[in-house]
Amino acid sequence: MNKVIVTIILSISLLAGGCGTSGIERTLVSNSDEQQDSGEVKTNSREIIAELKQTVKKTPKRDQLALEQLTRTDYKEGLFGEPSKELEEDMAVQAIEGLAAIEAFEKVYGGYAGFDKEGVIFFENQMDGATQSGIWIGVKDPDARLQEVLDILQLKVDAGEILAEPIYIFLSPHTQHELHVQQDKVAKAVDELHRDRGSYSVSVDTISGVISIGHDFLKADQKKGLEKQFSEDTLYFKQEGSMIAEPGESAIIKPKNDETDTPVEEGGFVLGISDSSFFVAGGSESAVSYSFHEADQLTVGQRVKVEATGAIAESYPAQGEAKFVEILSDYHPAGAVLSESQVVEKAIQQKTSDFIVIEKVRYEASRNVWTLKLNDESVVEIEDR
Repeated sequence: MNKVIVTIILSISLLAGGCGTSGIERTLVSNSDEQQDSGEVKTNSREIIAELKQTVKKTPKRDQLALEQLTRTDYKEGLFGEPSKELEEDMAVQAIEGLAAIEAFEKVYGGYAGFDKEGVIFFENQMDGATQSGIWIGVKDPDARLQEVLDILQLKVDAGEILAEPIYIFLSPHTQHELHVQQDKVAKAVDELHRDRGSYSVSVDTISGVISIGHDFLKADQKKGLEKQFSEDTLYFKQEGSMIAEPGESAIIKPKNDETDTPVEEGGFVLGISDSSFFVAGGSESAVSYSFHEADQLTVGQRVKVEATGAIAESYPAQGEAKFVEILSDYHPAGAVLSESQVVEKAIQQKTSDFIVIEKVRYEASRNVWTLKLNDESVVEIEDR
């Protein structure tokens, strides 16, 4: 059965890209801070432990780099959102102060892996609700190395290369490494409950430390057990799609009516069945080979809708695991001898290649012929007899 364990989410967003810092997975984060009347920023109980001083008023080097961000094609074409003053500032901070701060910390603390055991790094963006753009660096146990970083960055401020204000250094209750370790412990506990049924994902938020568990199999008592086992952590459970079928229950959903005289547009065609797997494609379904323990209960030619569990491997055809398979009513036009599923089965039996994908099927009553359009744009005709 497929399962996904998402490694640690480092909540960093580099809209402008080009940072060049290895080992950091960047995802967008939002901020609920509000600006005080004094112009200072509330930090959601984050204790600021070090600050840079803005010693120069003119910053021509920094201004030039900020302007260069606006010439980027991805900015002008709205890849990061509608061009705005807020987006400009987000991009500038990430490309300038963000790059400088990350490089300085990694230089002093021994690269990403070194700082990973000392604290956390993330951006907050105006485009996501922050009152101002900023890079936040949290250090759990500050020591003399922090002053080394400040000295490096202050020289850049003095030279007009970066601004002091967007760089926030605070006391962090945890480090990236600690979060990663705890995430792995939770993932191991969930895996013990998994028992090759359904799928799950585990991730941890850098800022809050909340551990999210996505699943389609955990019952109420199992979730309570996890909360008790990890009582010092905050766990957030999210059901992903339908819950998997219970042992002994069928994961096949049958139609109310076996046949219909109205053309069916939904679903894809079952084009092949093998041991514990089936291949579906065409119609509204992508070409996917699904593992499915009830595959032998399906029939080639049927129209089905599939709900998958876990990730779909990006190949052609793609590969995944089916959680539920809904069989749709078989289209059987009034006066026709054959039904749609029978026609599809005939086409597959007559195929000249090992691989065939039927995209659409249509019945022409005037000619008493079924036409099947394949994925290579070719058309196959089968007489209704």
